[in-house]
Amino acid sequence: MSDLAYDWITLIQNKAQALMAYDQYIKDAEGAGSPECAAFFRKVHDADKAQLAEAKQHLVKVLQGSMGGGKG
Repeated sequence: MSDLAYDWITLIQNKAQALMAYDQYIKDAEGAGSPECAAFFRKVHDADKAQLAEAKQHLVKVLQGSMGGGKG
């Protein structure tokens, strides 16, 4: 596996873990009666979710050899 593919896999893993954490943060903010904080956590969650989807597309291209030359 190339370093580039490994980097994308690691980024995807980290983003996925962050999304799970944000879900808890949103629940905590709602439980604390802070809709402003919950809204911010949702905003961050949505941005990371979009980045995760894009990262998956990049990884597919790297693994297919159509991005990055496929060399490690």
